[in-house]
Amino acid sequence: MRLGYNTWSAPHLAFDEAVRALSRIGYDSVEVTVCEGWPTDAVAATDEDAARWRHCAEDVGLQISSVTANAPLVCDDDTWVESRRRLIRSFEVAAVLGDGRPLPVSLGAHKPKAPLLGGNPPPIVAQDSWDSDQALIIDRFGELVADADGVGCTVALEPHAGAVVSTPEHALAVLDAVASSALGINLDISHFAVRDFDLAAVVAALLPRAVVVEVKDHRRAADGFDFLIPGEGEFDYPAFLRLLDDGAYDGTVSVEISVRRQALPDFDEVRAAELSYLTLSEAARAAGITLGSDGSTR
Repeated sequence: MRLGYNTWSAPHLAFDEAVRALSRIGYDSVEVTVCEGWPTDAVAATDEDAARWRHCAEDVGLQISSVTANAPLVCDDDTWVESRRRLIRSFEVAAVLGDGRPLPVSLGAHKPKAPLLGGNPPPIVAQDSWDSDQALIIDRFGELVADADGVGCTVALEPHAGAVVSTPEHALAVLDAVASSALGINLDISHFAVRDFDLAAVVAALLPRAVVVEVKDHRRAADGFDFLIPGEGEFDYPAFLRLLDDGAYDGTVSVEISVRRQALPDFDEVRAAELSYLTLSEAARAAGITLGSDGSTR
């Protein structure tokens, strides 16, 4: 099992700075966020830019494990034209980053939202329209999987507390309907932990089809919950790592810090990566799990 970090968590660091910091801290891999506003925005990037990012990661000994994309999927036809254009470009960038490896590109099934970066990020609010939007979501994931497979990558559907696809049952229904080996699951366990799902049951349902695994931390609050940096909250990392190990997961566990935590004035991108690494490394030792691409805890 490897420990990774998503550049979603560092939108103000140039990619070369980010991977140097992650390598120094001890991470094994990096997820590359290609969303609007990030330094590695797919739409603003050339193929040469993507190749340079791949070389930057290789030069410091980090494997690129996956790509994170974001665009409204549950939307009107005009909005979908632009969303699909962005996502297809994200797939093309992922293919360059993978350099022959079919990297998974993570995305959720959500309606249009306010801008994520700058000011106050939008609240995480459930989008409870699965019954009416299920057919549309399945059709659009079918299109996207064909697009991704055509350029040499895959798709990882992320069930999200603030999206229409928000439960294991929703996610598995989409996978079963699309029925493609190029579609898997992004198991970001935080979106179930904050809603008091039985995490062992979630892992049992989703891990067999997971191609990406992500973590963050959380704390329950009077109005719901706050997403936090690993080590600041109440998530039981040793227990989760044991569930992954019991399920024979041998991929990457990546840290992704919510933009809501990033918006607080004390947020420092490098310190967040350092605290996350310390927290996950200590959790692995407590669980008796080895981390590291060479089979050892780094």
